[in-house]
Amino acid sequence: MDFRIELAQSAPEHAEMNAILRDYYDMSNIRLVEAGGPEFSVDDAIRDFWDHIRDVLPPNGRLCLARNSRGDLIGCGTLARVGEGTGEMKRLFVRPEARGTGLGRALVDIRIAAAREMGLSTLIADTLRKNVEMQHLYISLGFREVPPHTQSGTVEGFPELAPHLLYFRLDLGA
Repeated sequence: MDFRIELAQSAPEHAEMNAILRDYYDMSNIRLVEAGGPEFSVDDAIRDFWDHIRDVLPPNGRLCLARNSRGDLIGCGTLARVGEGTGEMKRLFVRPEARGTGLGRALVDIRIAAAREMGLSTLIADTLRKNVEMQHLYISLGFREVPPHTQSGTVEGFPELAPHLLYFRLDLGA
């Protein structure tokens, strides 16, 4: 499958972005509940995304949107500056029809490159304990598992999810 990744310069079209966010949060809810965690409000999570859209757009962050050859949105990922020299990667999602194509890795790679361009020295990320695919991807890219991040948007905005997450860190070097 051919895909292209664009870095949004402004807020994306609401309906299209809401649709992919709903797919992402629905999948996250299923995995969370299967692991014995609480179900969260998908509508609240989508609202939180839009409430903080400036955090993931230049100059504060990056919003990566992946499209197939027809222009359909098939993946996304965000990067937000969360502290001096630190960025947080969130909302990596690849629709089922694009899985296994390398798109997930490409969405992480482009955000690592963007973090370096932004002058960040550290990246943090979290993922559900049940999301073994993300855990393997992060580790394969040099991330290491760490204790919970005090700067994590998930810990801050949705503290009930914290016990069900694993936390990762990548030092980007100077």
